[in-house]
Amino acid sequence: MLLLCVRCAQITPLTGGKKDTEAPKLLKAVPANASLNVQPKTIELTFDEYITLKDVMNQFVITPQTKQFPEIEASGKKVKIKFNETLLPNTTYKLSFGNAIVDLRESNNLPNFEYVFSTGATIDSLKLRGTIENATDKKAAAQVLVGLYPAASADSIIYKEKPLYLIRTDDQGRFAFSYLPDRAFKIVGIKDQNKNLLYDGSEEQVAFVPQAVDPKDTTEIRMRLFKEIPYKSFIKRHYSVEPGRVNIAFNKPQSGTRVKADGLILARWNTLGDTLSLYYANRFDTLTTFVSYATGKTDTLYIRIPAENAKASERGSVKKANSYIIKSNLEGASIPYFLVPELQLNFPAYHKQVKQESIILMEKKGTAPATVKSYTLIADSEPALSFTLQTELNAECNYTLTVLDSAFTNDYKRLNDSTGYKFHTTTPDDYAGLSMKLLFPKKENYIVLLKNDKGQVVDRRIIELSLTSTAEKLIAYKNLLPGNYYIEAIEDSNKNGQFDTGNYFLHTQPEIIFVNSGAIKLLAGWEIENEWRVQ
Repeated sequence: MLLLCVRCAQITPLTGGKKDTEAPKLLKAVPANASLNVQPKTIELTFDEYITLKDVMNQFVITPQTKQFPEIEASGKKVKIKFNETLLPNTTYKLSFGNAIVDLRESNNLPNFEYVFSTGATIDSLKLRGTIENATDKKAAAQVLVGLYPAASADSIIYKEKPLYLIRTDDQGRFAFSYLPDRAFKIVGIKDQNKNLLYDGSEEQVAFVPQAVDPKDTTEIRMRLFKEIPYKSFIKRHYSVEPGRVNIAFNKPQSGTRVKADGLILARWNTLGDTLSLYYANRFDTLTTFVSYATGKTDTLYIRIPAENAKASERGSVKKANSYIIKSNLEGASIPYFLVPELQLNFPAYHKQVKQESIILMEKKGTAPATVKSYTLIADSEPALSFTLQTELNAECNYTLTVLDSAFTNDYKRLNDSTGYKFHTTTPDDYAGLSMKLLFPKKENYIVLLKNDKGQVVDRRIIELSLTSTAEKLIAYKNLLPGNYYIEAIEDSNKNGQFDTGNYFLHTQPEIIFVNSGAIKLLAGWEIENEWRVQ
């Protein structure tokens, strides 16, 4: 008995066998894959294991498109596709399942499964392939709907009808159509945000080839994805920012738009040109504003003005009191030695009403006593929202800028509180220099942007190349902070000094942007020489 006890087997848990890592395999198709002269009402696909369907509404694509989406269901080891319409004659149909077919046990998917049949005597075999990149940064445009339409169709078809053939770009922006007939197509890419297979205008992005493409003659298609500027201008909203200031936001950048308003002191556009700030004399209950567009259309706005003593809930977005709020580019312990001191106001002030003796700049170098630093006060306009203290700061010095009470005032009893700034200036050795030689592809006008590693534009240059000049340009950059920098060049074909996007109906492409993806590393106290062949 002892021997028997010693030799008893140990009990171990069951492992369930080896884990299934293989995708389902197609065993049978009715009609058979690549069948000819068939007009099936139902297609039945049988696999070697129990399967299910995942995200079939987004993964499944039939080309050419049917009027109604087929009924698709999985049961046991079978997938059934039922058509509720008569299919086109002499047409090759391709059913692409993407990654929708997965096994029931381990969810292994059958990637990019396709089933093909023809209602005619042949299987169409032409192909069409290409890539789509973003027009602004040249990065691959992923998950863009690429559609093929009849070549003779009007441009408006992309707004009204779904494409005959469609596919989506992969993560590298690539697409490839197969089983195409021998005829030409209109090809368009759409960043289909709402997945309705239609182009919804400037709310989405678009890419296109102006002329029809023929699969048997076309090798590789390259398209650039861009967002159109809306054709019509309209006011999105208007709101009171603070007493004496109202913002009017438009749906797109404006050109030639003029504004008149009761008691208007100053009108100022933002840098994008799509928001207008109105500064007015705060003496009305309602600000009556007339907006005149370049097209001749005029909008009339009646903007309710909150009272100065209104409660915060009544003032809505108004958060500031009726006073001058001062900001400066001197907010920081260390300031570049080459910086020109600037004071920005929340409300315009007339130069003649500024008490310059109440704006005091003191300089202290080392252990020497502090002295008054002279300057010239310059307004950016009349009236002005910004005043600069035109002077040269010395390197490695301590400064104090004091703005006393009521240095800024106006006729409406708006005053500033006393404020001050203490800062120390840097030295030239804290910065780097860059000498950049650019070799342009042709003699055009270009906009050259220098960006830091956060994507912020630190320098912007307009380069004009005449027919008699060379295609080379040397640009010198000074006083750059150490770090990595990147260069971009925009081919300014219409010479308006800005990037212009494309227009689908006008068949115009966005201006070309060249991106130097290689980082330029700058070190403090060093000047680097670099060269870029723009392409």
